Amino acid sequence: MPNLPKDKAPGKRARSLWKPAADRSYQSDVTVPLHLAYCGIVAALRHHATTKSSALAVLEIAAADGIDSYVHAGRLFLRQLRNLTGFSEPFVRAVKQRKGDRPSEVDVYRRAAEDGRGILLCSNLEDVDEELRLFADVVVTIPKPTSRQITATFRRYGHLLTKPEQQMIASESWTRLIYAFPPDRPVLAGLRRLRETAEMPAAQRPTRLAAGPKLEDLSGLGLAGQWGLELARDLSDFNAGLIAWDDVDTGALISGPPGTGKTLFAEALARTCTLPIVVVSAAQWQAAGYLNDLLKAMRESFREAESKGPALLFIDELDAVGSRAIHDSQHADYKRQVINGLLELLDGFERRSGVIVIGATNHPENIDPAILRPGRLDRHFVLPLPDATTRKQIFEFHAGIPVPEDHEDSFTHSTAGMSGAGLKQLVRDGKRAARRARTSFGFEQVLEVARPLIELPVEHVRVVAFHEVGHAIVGLELGMELEGIGITDKVLAEGLHTLGGALFMQHSFPMKTRSFYLDLIAMYLGGLAAETLMFGEFTESGGGDPSSDLGVATALATKVEACFGMGGTLAVDIVHDHELGLIRTNDVRVRAAVSETLDKQFARAKEILGIRSAAFRKLAETLMMARSMSAAEVSEVLHRHPRAHTDALGSDTSKPFQPFQIECRRVHGLHYDEVRREMDAAFGRWGTR
Repeated sequence: MPNLPKDKAPGKRARSLWKPAADRSYQSDVTVPLHLAYCGIVAALRHHATTKSSALAVLEIAAADGIDSYVHAGRLFLRQLRNLTGFSEPFVRAVKQRKGDRPSEVDVYRRAAEDGRGILLCSNLEDVDEELRLFADVVVTIPKPTSRQITATFRRYGHLLTKPEQQMIASESWTRLIYAFPPDRPVLAGLRRLRETAEMPAAQRPTRLAAGPKLEDLSGLGLAGQWGLELARDLSDFNAGLIAWDDVDTGALISGPPGTGKTLFAEALARTCTLPIVVVSAAQWQAAGYLNDLLKAMRESFREAESKGPALLFIDELDAVGSRAIHDSQHADYKRQVINGLLELLDGFERRSGVIVIGATNHPENIDPAILRPGRLDRHFVLPLPDATTRKQIFEFHAGIPVPEDHEDSFTHSTAGMSGAGLKQLVRDGKRAARRARTSFGFEQVLEVARPLIELPVEHVRVVAFHEVGHAIVGLELGMELEGIGITDKVLAEGLHTLGGALFMQHSFPMKTRSFYLDLIAMYLGGLAAETLMFGEFTESGGGDPSSDLGVATALATKVEACFGMGGTLAVDIVHDHELGLIRTNDVRVRAAVSETLDKQFARAKEILGIRSAAFRKLAETLMMARSMSAAEVSEVLHRHPRAHTDALGSDTSKPFQPFQIECRRVHGLHYDEVRREMDAAFGRWGTR
């Protein structure tokens, strides 16, 4: 709230914000959008301001995204009208769409009696109860700012608008005005920012793409690439008159982390299908202006694609449209109309013909489910970060040079976790280094700019080798199907890395009994058990975070004892992983049960390794030299070094085990979803999944 002058004498009316401010320090935090809102309220209530009786005004705001500015402006107006000082706040409320957010009649009557005057603001008069509209002395709609109000606002800041500038301000959305004119930014700087963004290239650019990669030239697309090739065949059949348009898939959603190539996929799909492409984004639609302007821009994008049909319409940042499943009472009506408008264009009464829509997002969970229903964007493909083989192919595509065989390992490790965009940047950096050195571009320049690697000390490699072998032996002895194990002797000097991993196959329909989970816990603890047997204790990195072996084992044990009905109670609770720690903290019985389960499975894992001690040592020695071992190589060593004795390994080993896919790893600074990519990078040479 702007501060009124301290020297204002009692009873003297405050200076109006409507008039130009000679003293620029006075109410300097009154921004352009706030002053525009103030002008609108003054224009709506000027004829009612002189009345001495109590009054309640209900104001409908045409600029729905500016209602907070109008609340602030309404308080300024009433403070000046009633000559308020100090911390007294006038009664100004924004009426939300939800019933629970609306002020009650009693609240309004009480505040109106106490304050004498009040303002209720809404984006739709239907959001205000009929009784309150009857009680109000003034019910009026405040339109978008007029040219006179825009001119007066900028004159207050000492700037006389040109006609193009006035038209530009009138066409902007309220949200963009708020961002363009924050407190303390000079008005001329805000105008320049608006002009620069307004002069950017058009939001959509229909074109037949220039030469570039097709789908068959790209690696790592998985199911998305297969779908795109099938789509190209269907379009060929459609053009030949063999099938109808209804037989062609006309929509898909592409998601994945930033830099995985969602835009590149759309462009390659257009080239493969020989289609023109119209590129838009949901954010660009929103920048078009108010709701009607947004819906108009949306329709124009589809109309442009239809005029080029068959054509591909690529909608980037689709999650910006929003989802009705995500609660947002302030903008629920706005969001609902936007989503309904998009649904009508995707699959309305007049079905789109000749337009294939590809949506892209980093956050598919924020897409409204109705958009993903059959007939709309019913196909969903996830583009993961590339594995080691794909990274090599992407690099060679952009660089035009191969990765030398003697540098493949270092390239694999230094590019672990990198996206296609990151690899392209690596090539640019290498070429820049070559230009600076005035030499031809080669792999030497790539090594200069790549993330540096450091050698692990031998004692660390030894611990990691025994750790991963411990996972492998415990898992195999409990009936799991191993794919391979691997370790590394090089790690990134900074950033994320993994030191080793063991990978097991996944069964489509595992029997998830208590014994299943206990075997799983024992296998996870196999690495720590191996370290304890060999070195007397295990290292912190084996259990330092929730995604580590010990963290996952603890979470599984908590679910077994407290959530799955497999512990001391048959009750089932749906609990998020981040809430499991609270269960153990708040219930000492659960904590004791979890500790007992972990202790038993830890002892069980050590017993298994003790029985397999000869093979255990031999596998670790072999792994230290080879750095990776396939399942066949591990089985051969186990066959040559039989069990020390054949005693039972525990009550949970008598039943057949359904194989599954799981990674056990020693991790430094990695979240679970990043571990898989790191393992693919480090051990891709023997084909981990």
